[in-house]
Amino acid sequence: DPGWQEISWDEAIDRVVAELKRIQDTPKKLWVQAWDVVGDGRFWFSGFGSAFGSNQVNVASSPTCGKVVHPVEFFSGGGFHQQPDLHYANYCILVGTQFGVASRGSFNHHLTDMADARARGMKLVVIDPVGGYAASKANEWIPIRPGTDMAMALSMMHVLLNELGIYDQTALKSRTNAPYLVGADGRYIRDAASKKPLIHDAADGQPKTYDDPSLKDAALTGTFDVQGKQGRTAFDLLREHVAKYPPESTEKITTIPAATVRRIAREFGEAARIGETITLDGVELPYRPVCVDWAKGTQGHKHGFHQSWSLKMLNIVVGSVNVPGGILSTGASGDFPHEWWPEGGIDGMLEHGGQIFPMPHPSAFPGTTPTKPIRYDIGELFPLASHCHTLLPIVAENPAAFGLSGGLEMLLHVPVNSMLGSFGDLKKVEHLYRSLKFIVGFAVEINETTLFDDIVLPFPTTLERYDFLTGMGGTMIAPCGQDDFYWHVRQPVVELPPGMRQPQEIIQEIADRVGILGGLYRIINHAYRLTGDNALKPDQRYPMSEVVDKKARAWFGEQRGLPWFQENGVIRSPRKPEVAYIGPYIKARMPIYLEHFVDRGEELRGMLKQLDLDWDLCSDYKPLSEWMPCESYTAMQNGEFDLIAVHFKFPFTYGSYSNENPWLDEICENTGAYKILLNESVGRAKGIRHGDTVWLESPVCKVRATVKLTQCIHPEAVGVGGHFGHYSPGMPIAQGKGVNFNGLLPTDLNHIDLISTALDHCVQVKVYK
Repeated sequence: DPGWQEISWDEAIDRVVAELKRIQDTPKKLWVQAWDVVGDGRFWFSGFGSAFGSNQVNVASSPTCGKVVHPVEFFSGGGFHQQPDLHYANYCILVGTQFGVASRGSFNHHLTDMADARARGMKLVVIDPVGGYAASKANEWIPIRPGTDMAMALSMMHVLLNELGIYDQTALKSRTNAPYLVGADGRYIRDAASKKPLIHDAADGQPKTYDDPSLKDAALTGTFDVQGKQGRTAFDLLREHVAKYPPESTEKITTIPAATVRRIAREFGEAARIGETITLDGVELPYRPVCVDWAKGTQGHKHGFHQSWSLKMLNIVVGSVNVPGGILSTGASGDFPHEWWPEGGIDGMLEHGGQIFPMPHPSAFPGTTPTKPIRYDIGELFPLASHCHTLLPIVAENPAAFGLSGGLEMLLHVPVNSMLGSFGDLKKVEHLYRSLKFIVGFAVEINETTLFDDIVLPFPTTLERYDFLTGMGGTMIAPCGQDDFYWHVRQPVVELPPGMRQPQEIIQEIADRVGILGGLYRIINHAYRLTGDNALKPDQRYPMSEVVDKKARAWFGEQRGLPWFQENGVIRSPRKPEVAYIGPYIKARMPIYLEHFVDRGEELRGMLKQLDLDWDLCSDYKPLSEWMPCESYTAMQNGEFDLIAVHFKFPFTYGSYSNENPWLDEICENTGAYKILLNESVGRAKGIRHGDTVWLESPVCKVRATVKLTQCIHPEAVGVGGHFGHYSPGMPIAQGKGVNFNGLLPTDLNHIDLISTALDHCVQVKVYK
């Protein structure tokens, strides 16, 4: 029992302001969780934290969500996320994702697009340990041993490049660094004067910089003498590297038969229709109607970056990135209400992703220079990561071990359930929260995170609040391809209950009383491009209806303020083919060889040595992905455990946001969503029957669970679905139902991806009565 007492708004804000002023001279003691998935609160809360001077502002919540796909997309596609082009794809492989069936942003749009694609004959192949909702809609489900996606991808690459010779030479020569010459030290061979990477021109036999206008025929293969050095093309290095992974050898790793890998690779390569074009609205474009899509299931591993990158590479080598029928980068480009577009940079590579908001998301290229940590998530030691909050429970155990003094003292958070959803091992998360001296949280319900709050501020539901461009659905994870752009604002359907306030107005009052309102407004004005009469002025506070009106007029013209949206609802804008399919128009190259990993790894080794830290944080800094096992794979091979728990999603729940909804609870009960999945033959061998209550035990957690026996799961896997396991008395409908998967996960430096900090989401377990 937190021992709360109801107090007035004035008393609550007085207390919050007093605590902020207490640490204002040391603002890095403030931690802000700004993840607001259903509104624009992320800019208001992160803006508040930045204006205050905090360097621990998190706009991400999950320990895996986006940790790999966002930084990867920005340097290999130009946008925030990726989507199969369901309008034109003929062959789609889903690995560790249920896109278009049970997950992903803009879900309702993709659901109908997937149904239409299947109806017109698109082949869908699902590679996943769980034969779940996506597999049920697929032509073929291929069960795979958890955590081995990379071995399968490298094997498919070998078949395409070395056995079948199927790859898009034109795209590789002009849109990637495949022809760049690489020296014996793993780095590009560069022009002595300009320091630009060199390419061998097969037309005249001369080395030339990648942007030399006289370059006619970039050599894709070969070894050449350049400046007294032997230089091999990056493509040759890739082909030689993946030759180590013939399907016969990876079968032992993945359990996928060699014949199946060869067949899928051949079908994928042939369906790519390399060399063909398609004309859309009078614009001729490359036509590559194949794609491999991946998401959380692939990112969430100890070597999650390379697990994911090896799959992305399958799209790159057949030329199916950002072209009709291929894999598309979300939110990468647009021309209404203003223009945004990906841009090249260092070494001619894609460096700056397209951003509708002028607030660049971190990319994994070129990365940052490792430095001594001053952040409590030690993000300085992960130079290619986009967000590192997964490290907070690890650092909180002993900040001094990481060269840090003191610690975080105050937390301000939006209504997320980070206790159960943002980290792993719940004991370590609890220690992190108990280490904080003061927590103020906004809440829609009294969940497990709210139980730690000293001050609880009520947060309106989505039917009671204002937001401009609701969430990221209309911007960064909107439908791709030739779907229209769509713009709308959230408006209250009902009046706020007595005593409730709009959260952005509360943030304004707190910022004003702390003396940072002007700083907050500078960030909001910049993020939303508010200028002139539409800019927020530092000498006043605004009702949220007026803020939304100013934003709408700034974006869509003075005639389209809030009253226009109240009358008309939505703006739709057609998307031109050259804006929808930007691949041929981006003036930058995608990597097939991660040359910058060499320098970032060396810099990190030097910094770790300087700090006298004996950690293996550098072993994944390799320019070419190679198979590396997760801890659970090793534990299985050593006989310490006999099963691996994996997570999967349902189409009728999102995180834990809806678990207290009685209608959705009824669906969960009726469909067995609260049960864990165990292979039928494995259950019988263990004497476990359908519906039995068992113990599910990981290295850090032991919980009771009800079993559902099924043939639709890999025999070495245990499936744990949804985001359940609630114990808060404020959630009586959800309390005591299902398993919280994250609580099973060890949280230490051996269980994070060394590039992205994603938490390893396959964990060794035992199941017994």
